Amino acid sequence: MSSRRIITNTTATYIRSIITAGLGLFSARWIFTGLGATDYGLFAVVGSIIMFITILNGVMAGSASRHFAFAIGQGDPDYVNRWFNTSLCIHLILPVVLIAIGWPISEYCIRHVLAVPADRIRSCLWVFRLSLIVAFVGMTSIPYLAMFSSKQNIAELAFWGTLQSVVSFVFAFILTKVSGDRLLFYATSGMIISLVFQGVQILRARHIFSECRIQYRYWFDKGRFKEILSFASWTMIGAFGSTLRDQGSAILLNVYFGPKVNAAFGIANTVSSQTNQLGVAMIGAFSPEIMASEGRGDRARMLTLAQQASKFGAILVLLFAIPLVVEMDYVLKLWLKSPPVYTATFCQLIIATFVLERLSTGYMLAFYAYGRIAAYQATLGSCLILTLPLAWLLLRFGMPPTSVAVVFVATMTAVTIGRILWARRLLNVPVWCWLRDVLLPVGTVTAATAAASMIPRCLLMPSFSRLVLVIFASVMTTIITAWYFALNKSERYAVKQAATLMCDKITVGK
Repeated sequence: MSSRRIITNTTATYIRSIITAGLGLFSARWIFTGLGATDYGLFAVVGSIIMFITILNGVMAGSASRHFAFAIGQGDPDYVNRWFNTSLCIHLILPVVLIAIGWPISEYCIRHVLAVPADRIRSCLWVFRLSLIVAFVGMTSIPYLAMFSSKQNIAELAFWGTLQSVVSFVFAFILTKVSGDRLLFYATSGMIISLVFQGVQILRARHIFSECRIQYRYWFDKGRFKEILSFASWTMIGAFGSTLRDQGSAILLNVYFGPKVNAAFGIANTVSSQTNQLGVAMIGAFSPEIMASEGRGDRARMLTLAQQASKFGAILVLLFAIPLVVEMDYVLKLWLKSPPVYTATFCQLIIATFVLERLSTGYMLAFYAYGRIAAYQATLGSCLILTLPLAWLLLRFGMPPTSVAVVFVATMTAVTIGRILWARRLLNVPVWCWLRDVLLPVGTVTAATAAASMIPRCLLMPSFSRLVLVIFASVMTTIITAWYFALNKSERYAVKQAATLMCDKITVGK
């Protein structure tokens, strides 16, 4: 039953990810056209600042989901409700403190540190303030959204996420038609869309989950406060390293090369992050069951699921990553007509970074379920933090902007190796298990798909028909090789059972 639930949740989130990626990439073209290279780059760099302010957002969401799922695994709804109320209290206090500290510092940076044209400072300040509102509401909604994930009601999250993408897509088209300050219009519309959909999901969670009852007597539980914040404080090291890598690099590029290179970096992050969503779909489906399995004391199943999350997550990213990498120049010209310089190389290198990350992401989930993460986070978080000084050194010595993305690949390789070694140390998982169960099947799929994708590229001139052939060859080769060389007998059986169940439901519905 849990295997079928994982497959169902993965299917729902994967479909959402494909729709969201398609709409996001199409709308990015309108946004780039509507804003222009300079404003697009400014929006990206202002977003970098807000990411520093909301650095705890993802950290606290992970901490809440982990404790909710662990408690659900123990089978006591009242115990889950206690964790929810403690988490809600933290997520009401934390954004107030964070904004009070970050607001004046960030406005000073916009006015005096960043390379912002004088006539755009006022608009950038308002974009930042609107983003603060979104950040505040987003952080207060974390306990409610975490309950959806922990209860494995991921299909509904996928529905709301898809609907939000459709609405954002419509507003991106409207952006190209409006007059006046389009940067401010884009930020305002984005704020309204975010607030509406977050509010709807909060109301839905309160309606369908009894564990989301607000009970003030559980708010200031010192023991739970300490446990949630302790777990979050260690995961913050990894999150801070990742944020410093991504957003700090954007600020470095802005200081050394100006807004137009920021536009190239921002587009590359858009393309690669949309591709990465296909792997994130798998993580969202596996994570609650991994946590719940550890909560039930079933360590063997937890580790099996962790290996599967790494393998399937990487394959799902490869499904579209390989054709994108092979045809990146043509795709960008078809998409943006005149993409900024360096965009293609940025895209290819950042996509490679995400594929590397997926190869060991299951172990990350296993460490979170296990709970002993202090030394692990300190070690690997330090690897990610090193990205920024290394990138700064390369730029300081006159290297091109794309050298920043090369450092991304190098440090993510170090993180992947580190996760494998920590899995051996903390969870007694031999390195050869990862080589056999993850690297070998993923490597087989990668080699076969890359070879199949290169055939039409070598035989045909750049064209839309060649792009279609590359995508078809890549997707079909990935599916076939994954089925026969990546999935074992029990995994193929679970997929068949889930497919049969879904077909039966559709038939009954008709």
